[in-house]
Amino acid sequence: MLPVVWEGPQPPPRPKRRRWRLLAAVAVVGGLAAGGVLAARVLIDPAALRAQMMAAVWHQTGRVLRVGAVQVHVLPYPSLSVRDLALSDMPGGARPDMLTAAGLEARLALIPLLRHEIRLEEVRLTHPDLLVERLADGRANWQMQPPAESDRPPGGVSAPSTPWRVRIGSVRIQDADLRWDDKRVHASGAVTLERFDLYGLTGATPAIAAQGHRQGDPAAVVTVSGQSGRLFSAEPSAWPVRLQAAFRVDGRDAGSATLEGTLSDPMRLRGYDVVVHTAIGQLTDLDRLFVHANLPAVHDLDLTARVVDLGSDAVPMPGLRQVRLRTGAIDSVPPVGGLTLDHLAVDAPTPADHVAIEMAGHYVGRPFALHGTVGTPAETLAAARSLLASTMPLDLVVDAAGGTLRLGGTVGGGQSALDGHLTAGRLALPGDLVLDHLTADAHLAMRGGTDIRLTGLRLDSAQMTLDGELSFLRQGGTKGVPLLNGRLHASRLDVDTLRGAAPAGQAPDDGAAPTAPAQPQPPADEIEADAPLPFERLRRMDGDLDLTADQMRLYGEDYHAAEAHFVLRGGHLTIDPLHADGVGRSLDAMLSIDASGAVPRLSADVRTLVLPADWVARAFDLSPMLRGSLQLVGSVQTQGNDRAALREQLGGHLGLSMVKGQVDGNMLGRLLGPDASAATRGTSVALRCLGLHMTLGDGRAALDTIGLQTYRLAVTGHGTIGLARQDLDLHLLPQLLIGGTGATMPIMVGGTILAPQPRPEPAGPGHRFMLSIGPSAGIADPCPDTLKAAREERPGPAPDAAPRSKAPKVMDVLRGLGLFR
Repeated sequence: MLPVVWEGPQPPPRPKRRRWRLLAAVAVVGGLAAGGVLAARVLIDPAALRAQMMAAVWHQTGRVLRVGAVQVHVLPYPSLSVRDLALSDMPGGARPDMLTAAGLEARLALIPLLRHEIRLEEVRLTHPDLLVERLADGRANWQMQPPAESDRPPGGVSAPSTPWRVRIGSVRIQDADLRWDDKRVHASGAVTLERFDLYGLTGATPAIAAQGHRQGDPAAVVTVSGQSGRLFSAEPSAWPVRLQAAFRVDGRDAGSATLEGTLSDPMRLRGYDVVVHTAIGQLTDLDRLFVHANLPAVHDLDLTARVVDLGSDAVPMPGLRQVRLRTGAIDSVPPVGGLTLDHLAVDAPTPADHVAIEMAGHYVGRPFALHGTVGTPAETLAAARSLLASTMPLDLVVDAAGGTLRLGGTVGGGQSALDGHLTAGRLALPGDLVLDHLTADAHLAMRGGTDIRLTGLRLDSAQMTLDGELSFLRQGGTKGVPLLNGRLHASRLDVDTLRGAAPAGQAPDDGAAPTAPAQPQPPADEIEADAPLPFERLRRMDGDLDLTADQMRLYGEDYHAAEAHFVLRGGHLTIDPLHADGVGRSLDAMLSIDASGAVPRLSADVRTLVLPADWVARAFDLSPMLRGSLQLVGSVQTQGNDRAALREQLGGHLGLSMVKGQVDGNMLGRLLGPDASAATRGTSVALRCLGLHMTLGDGRAALDTIGLQTYRLAVTGHGTIGLARQDLDLHLLPQLLIGGTGATMPIMVGGTILAPQPRPEPAGPGHRFMLSIGPSAGIADPCPDTLKAAREERPGPAPDAAPRSKAPKVMDVLRGLGLFR
């Protein structure tokens, strides 16, 4: 029978035949899957895979990977798990392993195994502990180099005939300990990473996401995210870098930072060119992360900077290409003590621009403002890094203490040169000194920080006109101590207005005291009698200063041809000459302080010297009783380390005199007793004249002359004062002046200067108390003889004319004597 062939369209397959075909396809796929599972079990030998992983890590990094048991799982997908994993540290590292972990789990790609490649995805490490360190010589444990071909693997690492590679696609880490120790920059620390994720490790730009906190402070949290370059590459290549970070403290946002740029040598962290932007509310919050940083208290910091690597292959050197810095208040600026800032701004838009600075704040409680420019970013950073060993230009303007100072020139490089210009309407100086309507110019030159010279000094103000020059040699004096030399010449000098107060005025005819200028009080620690005086400062410096003045006004008197020559050598200071010519009185003295030995010695040969009365009182630890110009004449010597010793060892002779000053009436009343209250009432009594002359020795001052006259009282007498205990043995004759009548009664004063005990002295016949009342015209004027003795017959200003007398009433006399009120 012949076959029959039908022509035309075929009839559609029956539904039953379709189902059989579908079942056959499923059976084929299932068979292939079962075959794949069977092949995977045959291909993946856990022991062989463990050996291949260790060998691959050795050949790629030169480090030893140690792993415990390895298990391979095929279902539901191929994966492996490892226990007790460790990666060795570099030679000379701080510990044997830079990375340890309790375990590792990862998905395993099968096909790459055929190419001798172990590709791991979704790697999860259990409790890893990572140490990142860099040694002082620059070697870092993240720098891994494949071993040389001749190198043999260490024991326990096999060397398969065909090399294997390990590639990781992504990593997820939780609850990790990260420690870093950079001995090159002296930085170290430790954090706990709650999570650390790396994605796309086989691609060109892996992604990073992490969150952690400093160990021991879970409330200081840092989060980081971004992208970097290829982490595992056979050939080194540059990285693009983009990272964002945020910092939280105690649940509040504390700061943020971004970093974007390139890194040409990632393994050595070299070749960087990045832009950094940081915003921090309180810089001290970062102390929660860097506990030993001791950061300054900077508020509202906002910084943008472009940082580049300018170093050589061996020496890293970060450089600035641009910078923009803004801050709020800065509570302290180390290392300058007493400096605080209200704000700070720093700008350098391009590498060629000079760095502009603007700030305002307070120094030792006094406000100031500063603005201007320094060098380019590169010049400024190099000068700061080298402690001014390299040159940097600057042009700065400082407004402070009522004045404006402009400095321009160059600093650093072993030789600095600055021109300064100062102007001020009223400039307050230390020691309550003031300068009004001031202009000043000078040139400052410095060589190596040891030779400083101030030349071309010119100063003009309402108080003085001055010129001169100064030099300072750090190792130029005796036994290498600093040496200060110079000369200052004033064509005019008004010391009274320089001290910020007018001199004591003339006493009016009615006896009312003029207003006394307020005098600065010394600190409490300077008036302690037994406190050592700072004589050791004289041993710390040598000097030779020549001061001259054509015209000088001092305590209300005019002088000319004033000069003072200071010489300090080996702790021995001499001032000779100390001279000025005046009208009716010239200043002439020689002073010496020899602090070269254990016990300083002081001497003064005073032909005439004028000092403020309150200065002299403080020198003897006395409460100021007098105000005005006190003339000193005599020759004294003493020795000791404190005021008490200096007083007790005083020897020689000394005269003190004053005219046209003031005396504290209350203190004078305590000295003379209640019978003189009518003439001493008040805190300030006009003084016509005062004279004291004494011989010093054996711890006592023997006063052969005591004379005083106000416009209502005259006192004469003699006695002694103990220099150590300040005990009194005075014999005085007060004379009350009431109109044309006077009354006298001798008194004797015991006790001490601070607590005098006056009482009547029996000076009449038979040791009886004596009171004399009579016309004041019969009472001799004590001022001429008193001043002559106190000045040792040297010239001085004359007192005002004696008060005029007029006939008194009887009751006025009785009230003046204190018998009636």
